[in-house]
Amino acid sequence: MVDHHHLFKNFKSSLSLKIPILKIIFLFLIFVFFSCSSTKRFTSNNSSDFNSSHSIRVLLNNTSAELTISVDDEIIVSDDKYSLAEVASGNKLKFSNDREKLKLTIGEKEFVKNKFFLTSSDETEIIKIDGKKYRGRLIVFVKDSEVKVVNQIGLEDYTKGVMIKEMPVGKGTENYEALKAFSICIRTYAFNKINENKDFFDIYPDTRDQVYGGVDGETEYTNSIVDETRDQILIYDNEPAIIFYHSTCGGYTEDISNVFSKKNIPYLNGIKDGDEPYCKISPRYEWVENYSESIFVERLYKAKLIESINYKLSDLKIESRFSSGRINELDIILNDGQEIQKTIYLMGNQIRSIIRNSDGKSILKSTMFNIKIDNENNIVINGKGNGHGVGLCQWGAIGQSKKGIDYKNILNNYFPGTTVESIYD
Repeated sequence: MVDHHHLFKNFKSSLSLKIPILKIIFLFLIFVFFSCSSTKRFTSNNSSDFNSSHSIRVLLNNTSAELTISVDDEIIVSDDKYSLAEVASGNKLKFSNDREKLKLTIGEKEFVKNKFFLTSSDETEIIKIDGKKYRGRLIVFVKDSEVKVVNQIGLEDYTKGVMIKEMPVGKGTENYEALKAFSICIRTYAFNKINENKDFFDIYPDTRDQVYGGVDGETEYTNSIVDETRDQILIYDNEPAIIFYHSTCGGYTEDISNVFSKKNIPYLNGIKDGDEPYCKISPRYEWVENYSESIFVERLYKAKLIESINYKLSDLKIESRFSSGRINELDIILNDGQEIQKTIYLMGNQIRSIIRNSDGKSILKSTMFNIKIDNENNIVINGKGNGHGVGLCQWGAIGQSKKGIDYKNILNNYFPGTTVESIYD
């Protein structure tokens, strides 16, 4: 080990150097100041550096007080400082809460630590557990008496793990420019999540944020696209843009303030998706849902908007729409069979979660629809689009890609006034 104190004493006593110590310190401070005053917007780092600002923590598991992980290929288990065990394929790791610390049992061995790190034992750096594959490392710990698992991974590898889980890839290279645009949306969204400074994780692996599949969410083709757009994010007014995207806008995207009750954001105002909608190629551009009267009333009851299922439908009124054509207010008029009427007022995106699709398995595709009661007292909804309508329309981006529009113009169409820039510019 170099004795810096000894070197400094020798340096100070050297006859060949007459510079006073205060001047040395002053020059050193000047050096530090200018080396820290980079013109780059964000600090550079290696994608695989787990201490870097651009690694992201994906919450994979949010379970109870116990968790068992099956090892599919040899891994290394360590704590904050030391390697504890090399675990061969076929073994199981049993984690349990031990008075707010984490107990790990591997066969006859037991360890109690604050957290454990799982990494690959070979140069692939791919962890194989429970039939799934992950890059980076897994961190297992206890929080609020629950065992939690986080995948800490570089931002680029995370982006690769989301691509095919969230966006249609298409045949050949027909969606190429759309996929490039979408990779930038994924990366920008995740970059913003990193900067939220959450306590123990940054992002969910599902529709609460972005659907993440680890290595199983990758293909060679989509990985090459992510590599082509490496480090690129969407910028507005020298800050990372706020990202929203959805499947199919139905011809018009929506103002963010009409959906998420957020303040107006200039680049997230609604736009027309081409003279002939680019997203017209979507399988969900137009759709129909049918409900019996009893099912429709039951949806209101399940949402606790009425106290019983004994109401009958009297009328349905679209009270107002936004300029995009999406419904702002839907009034549902009911009666209890004794001429006492009750009106339920549904607003904006609330409509989707309460009415739901006719099979009840998912929320209603969009609020861009017409609704009527037919002669048999069934409810018929004729709609367009799929999703909230804010930001990038995925099928619209695909339609533009098919027409030869490049990824930067696709992004500027859906996020006007933004620019594509490197994180490190």
